Amino acid sequence: MSKAIARGVRHASLALIALSSVGGLQSAFAIGTDASTSINNRATVNYSVGGVAQTPIESSPTGNSAAGVGSGADTTFVVDNKILHTVAEVGGAATATAPGATNVVATFSVTNTGNAAQGYQLAVTNLTGGALFSQTDNTDVSNLRAFRDVNNNSTYEPGVDTEQFINSLAEDATVRVFVVADVPVTTSNNQYANVQLAARAATAGTNGATLVTQSTGADNPTVVDIVFADVGATARDGIHEAADQYTIQSASLTVSKARTVISDPFNNTTNPKAIPGAVVEYAISVANTGATTASGVTVVDPVPTNTTFVTGAYAGTTDVSVQVGAATPTYCIAEAGGADTNADGCYRNGAQLRVGAPMAVGSVATGAGNAVTVRFRVTIN
Repeated sequence: MSKAIARGVRHASLALIALSSVGGLQSAFAIGTDASTSINNRATVNYSVGGVAQTPIESSPTGNSAAGVGSGADTTFVVDNKILHTVAEVGGAATATAPGATNVVATFSVTNTGNAAQGYQLAVTNLTGGALFSQTDNTDVSNLRAFRDVNNNSTYEPGVDTEQFINSLAEDATVRVFVVADVPVTTSNNQYANVQLAARAATAGTNGATLVTQSTGADNPTVVDIVFADVGATARDGIHEAADQYTIQSASLTVSKARTVISDPFNNTTNPKAIPGAVVEYAISVANTGATTASGVTVVDPVPTNTTFVTGAYAGTTDVSVQVGAATPTYCIAEAGGADTNADGCYRNGAQLRVGAPMAVGSVATGAGNAVTVRFRVTIN
């Protein structure tokens, strides 16, 4: 072969290689190609000898010198599995709850942004300290569990949402996960419990049980290698996590009790003294400075020894006065016998007075103007 012909062949080959390289770069930066997809291509070299076109030669992974279409072989590799997913809190606000509440739900989403269907192992934990939604964690919830939204209706249903894993999530798909917790009754108003949901990549179809591991060593063109691409708390570990917060909102009651001498047998109502025969009024005040209304409130007060409960002390025929803030009082009859026979919320069980719903004392709203005051009178024996 002459030097001129050799240079022509070399230039043609280099030009073809350059074009093939450009195509290869474009494929390498393509986004979203499914894992396990085969990428196949074959180069063809056209050349002339002495000005006469020769039969083209195709490429082969092992090298090919035989001319003619079909004489070469494709260079092939499979697209590897890019493990990438995100866990996010849903709603953008803390989950309000109360002391003693059970099965309180905080909602998260898990999105598969990788290039293959993926399973996930779910884990939920209490966090210690740290601020979220401008509030710092200062307590813990209990009985933490995580459940996949099985029927994708965005509502936690205990009898339906029982899977504590994500068996298989298609690429570009999102599923909700419910974190369910119980709130200790010992928590108090304005305490905050931060929790974290972590999703760890697992082999699809294994109910989250078979965790995947990242491939090591050089790329194997015939094997789907695993590449972790996550940027969670620890980058590239196949785990992504997000946090949510339970905000404990409770009533905070302050109970005070005062007594006033109304009259005595000698001074009547002018500067009366607490002598036998005097009438004394008790005023029990219940104020709520918490975040939520207190319900089911019942005031229980024993009529003191050496005194006798006064019946008909208010409005001529009623025994107990109940007043909300500065509103007009309402009244009830505290019948003896241990039962509220007229269902007005008041009765006496032996020497014990009980006042509750449907009287206003049964529900105490927040704020100074909603304080409830229960009044009754006794005579000193």
